[in-house]
Amino acid sequence: MDAPVNLLELTLSHPLTSIFLKQQFLQETFANGNRISVDEIANTDNGFQAFFTRLDILRRAAANRHKAVNHCTFADLCWVVKLLNKSESPRQELEKVVATRLDKNLDCSSVESVFMDFTASIRTLMIIGRSAGDVSYDDFVVWEPSMFLHPGRNECQPNLINTVFPPPSFLDMVKLPQSFTASNLEKIGGIRVIWTNNLADHLLLRDDDTKVMLFHHVSALHLISYSSSRMPLQDLADETVRTIALLIPPSLGAASPWFKQQQQEHCLDSEAGICDRLNSSERQIDKFHYWRERLVLLKRTYDDAEPKSLSQLWWDDRKKTQWFTFWVAVLVFVMTVFFGVIQSVASIVQAWASVKSLRASD
Repeated sequence: MDAPVNLLELTLSHPLTSIFLKQQFLQETFANGNRISVDEIANTDNGFQAFFTRLDILRRAAANRHKAVNHCTFADLCWVVKLLNKSESPRQELEKVVATRLDKNLDCSSVESVFMDFTASIRTLMIIGRSAGDVSYDDFVVWEPSMFLHPGRNECQPNLINTVFPPPSFLDMVKLPQSFTASNLEKIGGIRVIWTNNLADHLLLRDDDTKVMLFHHVSALHLISYSSSRMPLQDLADETVRTIALLIPPSLGAASPWFKQQQQEHCLDSEAGICDRLNSSERQIDKFHYWRERLVLLKRTYDDAEPKSLSQLWWDDRKKTQWFTFWVAVLVFVMTVFFGVIQSVASIVQAWASVKSLRASD
């Protein structure tokens, strides 16, 4: 019988295909003293499939920036994650600490900056730093040297979380009805959904407001909510899950047909389709802090969108009186044309019968 593999001894280029290696990784990076069981991992998005796919994409992007990343170990990665969780130092101070460890283990300098971006991208679910030649639709985030990662005791200190997700500047009391869903954004508003691996891009409108970015890694968001010792990041994760529940409500406790099709086409996190449905109180716009402005802009864009096809006209019942009046008028028009054609055909048949009768009498 083969001896069990120790995750911390493996280099980052080693694929984490085993459920036990996945458990070790999540335990080391997100558990924060809590235990994550093998069954829990196996029953969540088919073994956190979307999360580990994202991890490999980030690892390859980091290796494109510095080849030495592939020679770092999971022990290095987990150590830096724990450092980011506990430290209240700016990036430039953290890099010095990380450089001491990596330079000693790899005998290679200058990798610490790339490794910090890579590790912070895993922990915050944003994409921090960009590799050369990257043509991803996602926008990368810059973590400045003087900037802290999380808000510390002093809320005024510059930090990445508050920079990317500033407090809302206004309160617009828009309504978020049950019909405000991602499927209706596409079906009625003509706003195409683009799925993203970057939390910083969530709910952003693109290409003249014809596309909206949606973050789908709910399994990872639950990990942060479950384990984070930093309240701002935990609150952000909780609220993000609520925005996903708002836009992708389940159908009778299961994922909606629209989301099932999207999941098959784009390999999405299955947990995004089964979030708890929000009640009317939870859908109030003042219950959202980090995502309020983006939700308001998206709702306004959706409300202002005019149907451009018959299918959009059919599904667009946002203004029920106008919708009813329009389709009644269409029905009346169709019936008028239909009976007009029948009357014309009847007149032609009658005329033909009269002519035939006259000819027979002759």
